[in-house]
Amino acid sequence: MRPTRARDLVGAAVVAGVLAYLLLVLTYRSLPQLPRTGPLSVFIVALLEVQTASITRRRLAGRPGTKPIMPITVARLAVLAKASSLTAAVMAGGWAALLGYTASRTDEFGTASADLVTAGLGLGSALSLIAAALLLEHVCRVRHR
Repeated sequence: MRPTRARDLVGAAVVAGVLAYLLLVLTYRSLPQLPRTGPLSVFIVALLEVQTASITRRRLAGRPGTKPIMPITVARLAVLAKASSLTAAVMAGGWAALLGYTASRTDEFGTASADLVTAGLGLGSALSLIAAALLLEHVCRVRHR
């Protein structure tokens, strides 16, 4: 398995953002206001991945008080990290599209101002998850001796 490349994440975000923007142009009028707590779950996952990276790093280093970690567990965590970073990149593209769409339409739609804040929180949460996933992936890399 190869490390995640930034261009893959950027490409996924751009494609998702363009598609989301086009969908917003067609359907935003009929959408309800987005819940402000929606991005919270993504941020919680990011925090959990940071914690997992910290624990995994300590276990791989064989620090006192930690149990050895099985190689298959490290491989599974690496796969989780790759999947999380790609999913978060797609979400970041969608949130960025919503942010761009609502930023210029706060006077046109009643819910646009609230959705603008939610989109900002969503984009921040998605970027946090990308960073956490890349950290976890880095921790899981096999070091050649």
